[in-house]
Amino acid sequence: MNILSFALIVGVLGTGGGGRGPDAQAAPPGGGQLELEGFLKNAKIASVEKNVATGRGAPWRVTLRDAACSRRGFFKYINARRPQIAPMSYKYEIAAYALSKLVDTPIIPPIIERDVEGKKGSLQIFLETCVSDIERRKSGKPVSGDPVALANAFDELTLFEALTACERDPNDVLIHKDTGRLCRVDFAEAFDPTPELSPAAAAAGRCSRRLYAGLRDLDPAAAEAALAPFLNAAEIKGLLVRRMLLLEKFKTLIGAKGEAAVLFDLAVPTSDREGAGKRIP
Repeated sequence: MNILSFALIVGVLGTGGGGRGPDAQAAPPGGGQLELEGFLKNAKIASVEKNVATGRGAPWRVTLRDAACSRRGFFKYINARRPQIAPMSYKYEIAAYALSKLVDTPIIPPIIERDVEGKKGSLQIFLETCVSDIERRKSGKPVSGDPVALANAFDELTLFEALTACERDPNDVLIHKDTGRLCRVDFAEAFDPTPELSPAAAAAGRCSRRLYAGLRDLDPAAAEAALAPFLNAAEIKGLLVRRMLLLEKFKTLIGAKGEAAVLFDLAVPTSDREGAGKRIP
């Protein structure tokens, strides 16, 4: 069950520059994303709201302030990792974000590990101008942006979810209203050790070039070192097996159909303004 369904969290994954003032834009990996990680780590915690969500995770809503702006974030502290029954952990959230950077697929909002009121957990940026996929379907209203680019982003997301062994809840798929940019939240139950692909990924016939390159170039030793603080040995092994299954699948398809028929360039919108910092009363 999605524990963030009452609120919309948006990944600040657009392009843009450095300041966190009212007109700042969010940015992809590099300065902007690193800047937001730094904000999450270092900004003052101005307030904490508890009991604002239902579900097993029951995250806290945190208001963060620095000299330039205020932003909201969500804090999760449940850490029931495998082999516990019905595992759920904030560490899986951080592992998914780290993996998205390792394979150059920036679809998860910035998230870091931090202590809040004496509890260690994950703190993820919270923004408001987006719509969940389930809301989009119910309303029947199209979002801005190129429908083909959005469909391609969903295809890429299916493969990333297979890599993390995380089932999709439509409430966890969020779309920027202004551009149609796609992002994904809530990986607290991800990284089942299963050495198999999801049915959707097994049936997939296309892959974005950036994800394919990320899977191909991923160094297993480097991945293990980066993820060891958050995943156990079985979870890392399962991930690496799924990575190889995806690579073998698409290598075979490319050999049979040609690269142009299998790999696609993902057109990523670059004008999102949801990342702008603002003053919050």
